[in-house]
Amino acid sequence: MTGDDIIAWFGRVADDALATRPAFARHWLMMGYEGMAAKTQVAGDPRFLPSGKDGYALFMSRVVRAMAHPEKSVITSIFTPNEIFHALGAYPATAEAIASFASGAQAEHGIIACAEGAGVPETFCSYHRTLMGLATTGVLEKPRMLAVTSVACDANNLTFKTLSRLWDVPLAYIDIPYEITRDGVVYVAEELREMGKMAEECFSKKLDEERLTALCRASARTRDAILSGLAKRQGRYLHNTMTLDMMEMLDFHLLLGTEEAERLAKRMNEDFGAAERCQGLNLVWGHVSPYFLAGIGNEIDCSQRAQIVASDMMFDYLDPVGDEAKLPGAKPNGLFFDASTPYEFMAERVVRNCFNGPAERRIKTLIRLADATDADGVVFFCHWGCKQTAGAAQLVRSAVEEAGYPVLVLDGDAVDRANCMEGQMTTRFDAFLELLEARRG
Repeated sequence: MTGDDIIAWFGRVADDALATRPAFARHWLMMGYEGMAAKTQVAGDPRFLPSGKDGYALFMSRVVRAMAHPEKSVITSIFTPNEIFHALGAYPATAEAIASFASGAQAEHGIIACAEGAGVPETFCSYHRTLMGLATTGVLEKPRMLAVTSVACDANNLTFKTLSRLWDVPLAYIDIPYEITRDGVVYVAEELREMGKMAEECFSKKLDEERLTALCRASARTRDAILSGLAKRQGRYLHNTMTLDMMEMLDFHLLLGTEEAERLAKRMNEDFGAAERCQGLNLVWGHVSPYFLAGIGNEIDCSQRAQIVASDMMFDYLDPVGDEAKLPGAKPNGLFFDASTPYEFMAERVVRNCFNGPAERRIKTLIRLADATDADGVVFFCHWGCKQTAGAAQLVRSAVEEAGYPVLVLDGDAVDRANCMEGQMTTRFDAFLELLEARRG
């Protein structure tokens, strides 16, 4: 029996107990999660590179820690800067990470059904439906506070406001301006300062500004390491899977600023630089990935036929180029601020995020990633309920193909197995790989 089989067994038992024994379901799931987290610390997947084992174990341990200690935790959205919470010794966990845990245990069906029974529409993002289901059943205990940005979806606003009322906990909502301007960054920096004050009250601890600055300097070093590693991914066998790619991406959002994240970025660069050549196809992936689809996983997980070489979720903030590097008030490197002014530094990262603003920003990011990694093609995954991604799909296809890269648009769900037509998706994915192989030949 594999680790996935074991945690799925825990999930099925918890799923059956959701409606009648939520406290038992919570303790049972946490027992399974803690066991899996402990296992990854001593016995990682032998297919992974050392950095892959580290990234997997880091994700498991930090999310389990946050879920096991709600009195020290804060639930955030994926692009919310977390350096403030790390400076306070709090445990941030993103909505996407928590929902992925439920899906990994194959318990999402019953949890989502509970959310819909409480009035959450079925057209809502599945990550957020899962989070709402965990909250309304009591399986997920209330954190000390909530923190969210308006990037990248309207579900952030609706979900977190509802949870704030349900749990009676403070909510910091960071509104991100659409356009990239120095004034816009300063505006967001003030919002982050207010979030810091709220966090001080919630955790009854004074925020150490020197500690925060040190964490932001570490964030800058980590980001530089991630970006410099792009060239090392080109043509190398990364030994990754859809699951691992998602976990490493979440590591660098959840833990940015920590020593663990900086160490992981450096070790990834070392591993990729020394890795053997990849004879198969290199794919740039847009948005999240449905890691549980075995048909696609068989072709892409630790495979020499095809691999994910980069994603716009991990590389959501590239160095500015072109007009975005020449905006009024920008420094010679194209940025407005650096880590010496921590709030402005964090704010600029979110304002310049490729998921903020018009679809053209994501398009440019996907093309830059494809160029940097010499990719064979791009897969753009339209996750259920993500209106921004679905609405941009045809724009992405036409623009990226015009740049010379074939594009496959897949419609599915990265959380809820019931929303994925696995046979059809696998057939289309395999046909896309055949097209890329013929094109390369």
